[in-house]
Amino acid sequence: MQYSNSTTLYGLVEDISFLAHSNIQSISALDLKRIINKYYLQLQEVVRAVNENFYQVSATSDLVIGDGSYSFPDGTGTAPAYEKIKSIWVAFQPVDKTTPLANEYRRVDIIDPDSISNPAYTFSPDSPKAMIFGKYFVLLPLVTDVTKFPVTDGVKMYYIGEQVLLSADTDVPNIFPTFHDAITEGALIDVLYRLGDEVGSKEYEAKFERRLEEIKAYASSRIPPEMGLVEGQDDLGGWAFPFGNQSMS
Repeated sequence: MQYSNSTTLYGLVEDISFLAHSNIQSISALDLKRIINKYYLQLQEVVRAVNENFYQVSATSDLVIGDGSYSFPDGTGTAPAYEKIKSIWVAFQPVDKTTPLANEYRRVDIIDPDSISNPAYTFSPDSPKAMIFGKYFVLLPLVTDVTKFPVTDGVKMYYIGEQVLLSADTDVPNIFPTFHDAITEGALIDVLYRLGDEVGSKEYEAKFERRLEEIKAYASSRIPPEMGLVEGQDDLGGWAFPFGNQSMS
C-alpha cells in the first residue's frame, strides 16, 4: 500500500508524520533521517542478499597514461565508490584508439600486488592485470608509448556501488518503487516508540517484518533462473540490471 507520497525523503517524512497521528517535532530532523535510513538499508540488504547484481552498475573512462601505468579514471588513481569490483575490462591497443571495438577489450585479472615477485616482469596486453590498492587500482602492463593513448572509453568497470544514505529532501530511495512505503512502516517502529505509543510500535514492527519477506520474494521473482549469457546482458558480460528487473532509480 502506497501512502501519500513516499517517493522522496521529504515524502517519507510527511507520511511518517501523518501516520503517527502526532506532531513529530519532538524528534529532531537529524534523528528522523537516521531512523529512516536505518530501515531503508535493511530493505536494501534483503534485496542484495537475493542477488547483489540488483545494485551492479558500470563506469567507463578513457585509458590514459600516468607515470607509465594506468589508473581509473583518467590516470588519477580514483575509482568509482564501490563496495565490490565485479569485473574490469580494458582495450590496450585497439586499431582505432578513438573507437575501440567490443572484441578489442580484454577481461583484467585482479591480482594482489604482493604476488609479483619480479618487478621487471613484462605483462602482456593480451592478459592484462589490475593491482588493487584500497579504493583504486593500477593496470598492467606498464606502457610509455604516448602515441597510443588516450584510448576513448578504454576502461570499463562493473561493480557493486556504495549505497548512499537518503540526505536531501529530493533523494529517492534506491529500492523497488512499490516498497518505498516499507521504509515508512519501518521508521514508525522507532518513531511511535519515541512518542510513547508502544502498541503502535509493535504493530509496525510486525508489518515491517512482513514487508521484508515480501520484498525478498519480489526480488527473487525478478532474476533469471540462471546467470549465464541471456537476454539483457551485454556483450562484455556486465549487467545494467538483471533481465526482468525494472530499474530501481
